[in-house]
Amino acid sequence: MRPRRLLLVAGAVLALLAVFVAGVVVGGHPQATGLTRLSEPLRGLVLGDSGQDLSAQVLDVLERSYYEPIDVEELEQTSVEALIEALDDPYTVYLDPEELEALRQRNDGAYYGVGLQVAQRGNQLVVTRVFEGGPAADAGIRAGDRLVSVAGRPTGGQTLEQVVSRIRGPEGTEVVLGIAARGGARRELELTRERIKVPAVDSRLETTGDVKVGYVRLSQFTRGAAGALRAAVEGVREKGAQALVLDLRGDPGGLVDEAVGVAGAFLPDGAPVVVTEGLHSPRRTFRTDGAPVAGDLPLIVLVDRGSASASEIVAGALRDAGRGRLVGERTFGKALVQSTRLLRDGGALKVTTARYLTPDGFDLAARGLPPSVKVVDDPETQPDEALRRALGLAAAEA
Repeated sequence: MRPRRLLLVAGAVLALLAVFVAGVVVGGHPQATGLTRLSEPLRGLVLGDSGQDLSAQVLDVLERSYYEPIDVEELEQTSVEALIEALDDPYTVYLDPEELEALRQRNDGAYYGVGLQVAQRGNQLVVTRVFEGGPAADAGIRAGDRLVSVAGRPTGGQTLEQVVSRIRGPEGTEVVLGIAARGGARRELELTRERIKVPAVDSRLETTGDVKVGYVRLSQFTRGAAGALRAAVEGVREKGAQALVLDLRGDPGGLVDEAVGVAGAFLPDGAPVVVTEGLHSPRRTFRTDGAPVAGDLPLIVLVDRGSASASEIVAGALRDAGRGRLVGERTFGKALVQSTRLLRDGGALKVTTARYLTPDGFDLAARGLPPSVKVVDDPETQPDEALRRALGLAAAEA
């Protein structure tokens, strides 16, 4: 449904009521409607309270006059969804209390689920990462697979938060996922939910030729991610790392404060990280606070189509500062400032309030960041081609 949908729907209802007031009834006689007796009360209801908006007037008329019982709460929910849909912004969404709790759990980095990350790509949901040892990994789900249904309900037409909240649930309960592999084969898998603790950071030392390269992977920008990443960078440096690879592939983002902290591990104190601007939000530049821990070690940043939001903020800041080369695929292209406003029903409205720009003015909401070196990992092969290329480039710059 396109913009002004709510007004059109409400207008159509009012028009229908007006038809009945006028006594125009297809296939019947005006006297059969009791027109003379009911015309005055109906006129008053249609006009409604002058302080009511159009949707409230329509609901008022229906609640008092419709010939069968109606579910007012359901109609109000439909009105909310239509209003939001008219914005044509897939990231501004209403969260019911369960969906809001799922968002909180995701920001905290621990939840009960099946151990996979998904990202929205157009109208599809794509698996961007599968956590080792979790139910999804044990069932053979792989990055790049499409998530087509949850508990028998197609994912098309649902928001990412709605789908995630359906995948998650109490420990020990089961959920059926419809998975389509890249080759097109589709299967349904029944998985048992477990407590999933998402490690914010993984790190290790790799040797390429005779060069030691510190590899640091950031899974998501949950609370404490920046501190964990700084500790990981310090750890590989103490082991003798001569260059660094920061892996942001499949990282869907998270908290902007953590993104600024992560960028600060590589950029000097006071360096610009990201600029925000919006109609109701004054232009603001976020800057690093504190000395970097990476020193001047050469840095390669791995990105792909699953790198979104806060991942793009960090990658854009490092690129604009000339601090790190981007290797991999173009990023997702979703970097919008979103604020969560609590509502009286216990849910919330997650609303887009501004856009993110890199320090040089690149609009991250308009399109993803292009890599300086393009390389795509083939999930069907054992070697990680993109990582191997990034390690080689980092070693060459050491």
